[in-house]
Parts: sequence; structure tokens; C-alpha cells
Amino acid sequence: MLPKDSRMLKENEYHPLQLKVFFIMITLYTFYFTCNNNLGVATDEIQKSFDLNNAQFGVLFTIFTLGFGAGQFFSGYLGDRYSPKMLMFIGAVGATAANTAFALSSSMAAFCICWAVNALSLAMGWSPGCSILFRWIPKKRWGLFMGFFDAFAFLGGIIIYPVAGFAISYFSWRAAFLIPALLLLIWTVVFLIYVKDSPQQYGFEVEWEDESSNEKVTIKDYADVMRNKLIILVSLSTICSQFVRWGLVNWIIKILTTPEESGGFGMVLFLATIIASAMHWGGAFFSILLGHISDTVFKGSRYQTITAGFVISGVSLLAIYFFGHFLMDMDGGVFFTAAMLFLAGGCIQGVQAPLFNLPGDILGTRLGGTGVGIVNGWSYIGASFAGITLGFVMDSFGLTSCIMLMALISLAGAGIILFVKR
Repeated sequence: MLPKDSRMLKENEYHPLQLKVFFIMITLYTFYFTCNNNLGVATDEIQKSFDLNNAQFGVLFTIFTLGFGAGQFFSGYLGDRYSPKMLMFIGAVGATAANTAFALSSSMAAFCICWAVNALSLAMGWSPGCSILFRWIPKKRWGLFMGFFDAFAFLGGIIIYPVAGFAISYFSWRAAFLIPALLLLIWTVVFLIYVKDSPQQYGFEVEWEDESSNEKVTIKDYADVMRNKLIILVSLSTICSQFVRWGLVNWIIKILTTPEESGGFGMVLFLATIIASAMHWGGAFFSILLGHISDTVFKGSRYQTITAGFVISGVSLLAIYFFGHFLMDMDGGVFFTAAMLFLAGGCIQGVQAPLFNLPGDILGTRLGGTGVGIVNGWSYIGASFAGITLGFVMDSFGLTSCIMLMALISLAGAGIILFVKR
């Protein structure tokens, strides 16, 4: 650890301020996620209150993924061109307002408007956050620190599942939106005070090669990134990851709590939230593990860990589909189900740490945030079909049929990333 009075950030040692800025930034993104994953927990209560079927309610999930994806396209570019810190701040304020308004709404039209605003606001977090990471952390450590960034995102899911489940059980579904909005607002103030875009704004120099420059990112740069063949392949693989990830986040509580005679697992809501949080614990664990392995074992090569994560997730989902109800009938079946979700949800979320390092590896620091935004934008446009598609599949073929579809898509993601080999 470097002394506090050192003004040089080194490649193999960490400065206290460097770590403080990074962890304040990723903690803000944790609270970003509490303002998104709360909808999945509140799904059943809202459906009952307003008589909405799965396909109708799935529109909200689709609105979010479309809005979040569209927002990604401009957030990475604007963050690289102007200030990633200000993009994250504006997004946090917007998400706070949108969740509060959603809690006070009582019609599907209002829900749709609020959730669209929430999606666009939360889109201002990930890509600008990656830009801050690329500027504050040396490239040889990107895998590990991206793993921590990704893990803290999933920590938001870990927090909100039991918190929202408790709030709904003892208050109402509206509390599941007001509580995370308050938490996000409080941490936004901390972020605004302590975080800066780059070490240079704090008066530091960096020992490692700084690939960024004072040259403004232009529309031509943006177009070049959009046409980059490797970025297109990374985007396709990330679409598979996001489709499965949001399919699980949005629908797993519904599947776990639906009575067995209707095709679900028949759990009470609070137990289901605890079980479902296993996939976010897994996401946090595998994000750090896969990111660290890509840095150390594979020396900055990412595709090996991405392939392994996709395959483990797909196989685990197939195990839930074929043996889920059998496991639940066994002694300790709840723990087996939680373990399968830990692997399935954990690995599909964990692959995103090495996946989102790839734009920085391919494009460098100057355009890394732009590349992350484009990859994430396409991934969410593709994943937007998860809400309505999986809702339709469940209504037509039974609840667990969507698990088979997600397993196949996960395995497809593994096949696509083999063409990147970076």
C-alpha cells in the first residue's frame, strides 16, 4: 500500500485514495441495482392488485431492458466525451425520482412511464463506471477490479431481495420502491463529494501507460467502434448472458412461489427471496473469481473463463429443469435448489466481468467506455425480448419451460465467444 502523501499511482501498489474512489463508485452502483431488482420481488403482489397476467406484466420488464439498452448507447459515449462522474450522478437522481413515482402510481400506463425513466436513468451507471475504472486502475488489474465492480452490482440484488420481501410482507409492495430510492439518494451525496473522473483531477500522476488522451471522442470514433467486428461478436455473446440473467432476475420469484399444482415450486415469498438471492451471491463470487483468473491464469485473455461460465450456467439450468421438483421432494431440497441457482445465476452473471473487460482490451482506455456502452446497449436490446418472450413461453408451455430456453441460450453464448479468443 502506498503512503497517503504519495502523488504517484503505481502499477503494482495501491494508494488509499485510489481504492476509496473505486469502492465509493461501485457501492453507488450497488444502490443503482436495488432500484431495479425490486420489481421482480414485487411482481406477484402488483399482478394481484391490478389483475395483470404474465404477458401483460412482462411489458414492464421489456420496457426496462429496451430503455436500459438504449441508454447504454449514449451513456458510454457521453461519459468518455464529457464526465463519467456527472453521468452517474444524473442517473442516480433520475432513478430515485422514478422509483418514488412508481411507488405512488396506480395504473399500468404510469408504471410504464416511471419504469422507462428508471431504465434510462440507471443506464448512466455501468459504462461511465467502467470509464472511471479504466482511468484509475492499471490495465493488468482490470479483470480483478471489474470482477469487484460486477460483484457489487449483484450485491444490490442480494440486498434488495430480502429487504423488498420483508417490506412487502409487513407493509405493501409500494415500500419495495421507496426504501431503495432513499438508500440510493443517501449514497449519491457521498459519491458526489469524493469521486473524480481521473487521478489527474486529484493531482496524481500514474506510473502505468495512460492510453487516454485529451483528444475528444468524436462521432467518427463512435461509428468505428460500432463497426468493429470483435465488438459485434462480444455484443452477441453478451446478449445471451443478459437474456438469461434478466430472465432469472425477473421471473425466478414467480416460478418459486407459484403452487406446485400450477407448475411452480410452492415456496412462501420470504423463503423464495432468500433462495433467489443465491444467484446474486453466486454472481458476486464468480465475477471476482473469473475476473481474477483471466488476469492471472490466462494473463489478460478472457474467452476461456467466459466459455466456462456459460457452460456451467447452462448445465445448472438444465439440472433445475429436469430435476428441480425431484430435488424439492428430498430432505434438504431447498439447499440443493439454492446451490443450482448459485451456479446457474452466478456464472451467467459472473461472465460479465471478463466480457466487459474485452472492449477496454480491444479499444484501449480512451474508447473503452464507449465500447462498453455499445456492447451493453446491444445486449439489453436483445435481452429486452426476455420479458415478453419468457412470459409468453410460461403462459403457453408451463412455468419451467422458460428454464430450458435459458439453458440453450447460455450454451449459445459459449459458442459465440470462441470466435473472439481475446
